Amino acid sequence: MQVPKKHFPIVGLIGLVVVAAAGGGIYYYQFVISHNIVTFTPSHRLVFMTALVQEEGGFHVFNTAFLNQTALPGFDTTKGYNLTGVKVQKYLGESDNKTIDAHVGDTITFYILAKNATSTDPNLHLTDAHSFQISGTGSFTVGSSANSPGILPSGRIPFNTWYSVTVTFNSGGSYTYICTFVTVCSPQHGFMTGQIVVS
Repeated sequence: MQVPKKHFPIVGLIGLVVVAAAGGGIYYYQFVISHNIVTFTPSHRLVFMTALVQEEGGFHVFNTAFLNQTALPGFDTTKGYNLTGVKVQKYLGESDNKTIDAHVGDTITFYILAKNATSTDPNLHLTDAHSFQISGTGSFTVGSSANSPGILPSGRIPFNTWYSVTVTFNSGGSYTYICTFVTVCSPQHGFMTGQIVVS
């Protein structure tokens, strides 16, 4: 008959110490160590883009920059923006030339040139303008200034003219910009969109 082994109380104490240490480590990590919270200082971004029928590329972001001054660049609906003497810092946008990244609190001034299709296909010449509208579940504010009349052009941006609008994004999320011209500009009009990702 085998006599059961007796463990000294020290084994149980060591177990309790190990459990307590593990719990204390978790508590220390969770509540004592300060976790880094990434914050961003709101920036003013400039986004330069063209609007063309979707069959020939749709919206196309061709330049992006941070505005490092208070005043906006000069602007004319025929000539577009004027960066002469304006303090900007260019940055590389997304490779698809459609997605625009921003942070909560950022302001974006859009400069949009509406262009006619280069193809002779009559289906790509159903109208003489495009438009620009933003939708999303988040909150944004449309600015009002000489360059930005305070509304988004649900009406029309005639071909070969520029439009500028300034928008501040108050909350994160995914926003969609789209051509909402009442007359369908081409068979793929409904796909003439892009994304603004605000984090």
